[in-house]
Amino acid sequence: MESVRALGGEADLSEIYERVAQRRNPLPKSWQAIIRNAIESHSSDSDNFRGEDLFYSAKGRGGGRWGLR
Repeated sequence: MESVRALGGEADLSEIYERVAQRRNPLPKSWQAIIRNAIESHSSDSDNFRGEDLFYSAKGRGGGRWGLR
C-alpha cells in the first residue's frame, strides 16, 4: 500500500514491483506473486477478493494497473 501511495495512488504492477525492490532487500523468491496476491485479495475488482477493499483495478479485471480506494 505504501508503494502505491508513493507512486501517486495509482500505478502499473511493474512500477509497484520496481518501488518495492528499491525499498526491500532481500526479497523472497516469489516476491512478485506475493505482491499480486496482496493487491488482488484486497480488491473487490478481483476474483481473489477476500479482505478489506483497499485497491481498485484501474484497467478493469486483470488490467495490471491498481489504485488505492
